[in-house]
Amino acid sequence: MIRCVRLLRGELMALRPTRLMALLLCATLLAALLPSAPVSRAAQPEPIAPIVHAAETGSNWTGSYFPNRTLSGPPAFTRIDPAIVFNWGPNSPGPGIGVQNWSARWDGVQFLNAGTYRLTVRVDDGVRIFVNGQLVIDEWREQAPTTFIRDIQVSAGVHAFRIEYFQALGDASISFSWQLVLTQSTAWTAQYFNNPFLSGAPVLTRLEPRIEHFWGLGSPNPLVPPDRFSARYTATLPFQAGTYRFVLAGDDGVRLFINDILVIDQWRRQSLTAYSIDVALAAGLHTIRVEYYEDTEQAAIRLTIDPAIGSPFGAQSDFWFGEYYTNPNLSGSPAFVRNDGFSGINFNWNASAPQPGFPRDFFSVRWTRRICTPGRPTRFFIYVDDGMRFFIDNTLIIDAWSGPPDTVHQRFVDLTAGCHDFRLEYQQQTRQSFIVLTWDPPDGQSPPLPIPNVVPGSGGQTISANVVGLVVNANLLNVRAADSPASAVLEQIRGGTLVTVLARNNAATWLRVRTPSGVIGWVNANFIQTNLPSILSLPVDGAVGGAPQPTGVRGQLTSGLRLREGPGLTFRQLTIIEWGQTVDIIGRSSDGQWYEVIHRGQRGWIFALYVRIIQGNPLSLPITG
Repeated sequence: MIRCVRLLRGELMALRPTRLMALLLCATLLAALLPSAPVSRAAQPEPIAPIVHAAETGSNWTGSYFPNRTLSGPPAFTRIDPAIVFNWGPNSPGPGIGVQNWSARWDGVQFLNAGTYRLTVRVDDGVRIFVNGQLVIDEWREQAPTTFIRDIQVSAGVHAFRIEYFQALGDASISFSWQLVLTQSTAWTAQYFNNPFLSGAPVLTRLEPRIEHFWGLGSPNPLVPPDRFSARYTATLPFQAGTYRFVLAGDDGVRLFINDILVIDQWRRQSLTAYSIDVALAAGLHTIRVEYYEDTEQAAIRLTIDPAIGSPFGAQSDFWFGEYYTNPNLSGSPAFVRNDGFSGINFNWNASAPQPGFPRDFFSVRWTRRICTPGRPTRFFIYVDDGMRFFIDNTLIIDAWSGPPDTVHQRFVDLTAGCHDFRLEYQQQTRQSFIVLTWDPPDGQSPPLPIPNVVPGSGGQTISANVVGLVVNANLLNVRAADSPASAVLEQIRGGTLVTVLARNNAATWLRVRTPSGVIGWVNANFIQTNLPSILSLPVDGAVGGAPQPTGVRGQLTSGLRLREGPGLTFRQLTIIEWGQTVDIIGRSSDGQWYEVIHRGQRGWIFALYVRIIQGNPLSLPITG
């Protein structure tokens, strides 16, 4: 190449045939390598590459664990697992199961929007995965930790998953998840216009995975102005037969078309407002179109599609659907709607409003959610100020719409196996406002909210909330290992959190509480609000200074054990301590079958038979329960 450049730049010379041929070859080579002038051509749309979104693990899996590798016979135990993400190592998954040669089966129903989903499982040893009864992954063999991936196409609706697993020898682990893969056929085609009328040619067209934008004072793109623009979103999606709830929220105007039929028409200037409609769809493809315009100031739009409450789907919804009204009787249209958490209901607005611009007093809320349970007697607790009503499958379970305020209500319900529609209605009058709904066993809650301590045998009677407290006057409150600001911090809990109050110290300056995550520790009494006339009526913790006294006795678990609140199987489970972990033993039961221990700052009771003493003499332990 250097010789070519020198030749072309060289002095004029006689064009001998050989030199002429060299010049022609050099000119051809340079023309091929040097950039050419731009050529005007029509812009070609670029196909999008598949985009894989965040992984999901589902919820409320019914896990059955078998003491053999073949899933045969009755299971040793069955439980609800929040996710199939386990790394047992050389340990057992639970009672009645050895560390080798066992198996498990998980069943769950999950609602999925239409699209391509990537199933991912990492396993040691064997695994089989079924979707709607069809075997999609079959790797039933002994193997080291290995990852398997499979893409599947699904329609919108409920899909049944079954995961089968066996453990042979060595370590045991399994992790299962899925991810939505965005492709041309499952994306929304978004068109943006530089006017509020959807007129003319769009200045921007792109594919989007969902309709969920909160631009504030900004715009979708530098090509689009922040005010007085419009957008159209279109997708043709497969659905299962059923009734669906479409919730369309916008600031400003919105319209929703289903198969070219206008079903929501709110084409006007407005603050962020949500509108919902339930639509029965036949199985097959349906075209969904959303139109939007922004006038001035804030800009936002969002569309969600979920099974309607009461629809024939057998799926658990992931969130509580909250409808907020600016009156205390749930009348008219809600001022706004939103998804509110995936455990129970836990709100303490105190004297503030649910969101800016909403009234602090004389408002009401309706929450709905579908919960799937294995079927068993369940106790429901609701702590409320002011009024509430609670329904299961449209049957009124608790009616306290007229108060009294600041009260815990409880009911026993014998739930059948399957999915149930929960509805909680709340009304606030004046002053403080809070509502907490939780239940035990906590099927469908992730994580479980704490259970208020109630008088045993009180049945369905309304009882005083004398052992339930709310965190007040603090954004974050330290939960400490002892009743001293110098002791270790076990956890930090947010203002408005509901805790179970267990005891006080001698000076009544600190309270011993259980947090929603199960941690038991001490908090400053100035930051806990109870409805007791005086916290002096609380029991005094028996340990000196409120902290357990060290005994010098330590143990190592020879099996995974449940840490419980008291010395017996009827006491509430706090957490699980894995095999091989060490604990500090601070006491024992009178019959010697249970140890009171501290593990990672958490205090509770474990079964003594599966604890090997590695330090100290257990006969020196005080009887503490």
